[in-house]
Amino acid sequence: MTSKVRRCGCCRAVLPKDAGPNRRYCDATCRSRHWRRVQRRENIFQRAVQQGIEILAGGVDRYVEGRCPVCGWSVSLRKRRDSVYCSPRCRTRAWRLRAGLRDASERSLPETSPGDA
Repeated sequence: MTSKVRRCGCCRAVLPKDAGPNRRYCDATCRSRHWRRVQRRENIFQRAVQQGIEILAGGVDRYVEGRCPVCGWSVSLRKRRDSVYCSPRCRTRAWRLRAGLRDASERSLPETSPGDA
């Protein structure tokens, strides 16, 4: 009796023989790659629908896609209208950069006398 060869849903590699019946991907990389691909399709569809509704309502300006100042990714429409960053990770990174600049500006410069030069 021959068994059907099961393949990864993303890269089509052969799954290991000891893989459970619910396993669909060869590793976490393929699983996350597939998830991101599906999410991207959903976001594109939802943005298109929302922008179509706004065009019909006459308010196109409200849905101009924003860009995250840290990484440059788009800030999706699923977020609040006043959101600036694409993720909590970028928000934290921006906060740390601001804190580092603030700390550097608060430090006093070493005092030098005119004769030290």
